Amino acid sequence: MYLTWIWLGITIFAIFAELTTAALVSVWFIGGGLVATILSLIPGIGWYWQLTAFFVVSALMMVFLRPIVKKVLDKNSEGKTNLDNIIGQKVRMLSTADFDKLGSAKINDVVWNIKSADDSVLNEGDIVEIVEISGNKLIAKK
Repeated sequence: MYLTWIWLGITIFAIFAELTTAALVSVWFIGGGLVATILSLIPGIGWYWQLTAFFVVSALMMVFLRPIVKKVLDKNSEGKTNLDNIIGQKVRMLSTADFDKLGSAKINDVVWNIKSADDSVLNEGDIVEIVEISGNKLIAKK
């Protein structure tokens, strides 16, 4: 009977761990824990069968469900980061950028260094379009 409480504890811990992370770390162990808990309630089934069932069910869930869940999660997120959203924005230059020095522009309350995409001069006050991100610099064109 004490094994029932151990398996139940492992299952509850896995549920708690999964709820506090979004990385699909322990969802596989929830199924294994539930099966092991059910097996522990059946008289005559030894701890080794419960342990084996826990690992087999957890492994099967990981192998077969992970690709499906990953595909669903990837489908819901377009894969873009906040930096990707900067590309294509039009911004006003705060300082001039030429072939010798970087200019600057403010995007979402962050001042970025700006470099011209074609080595042309981007004057203070010009409206430019961000075409690329290179390290910590934005590449822009008029």
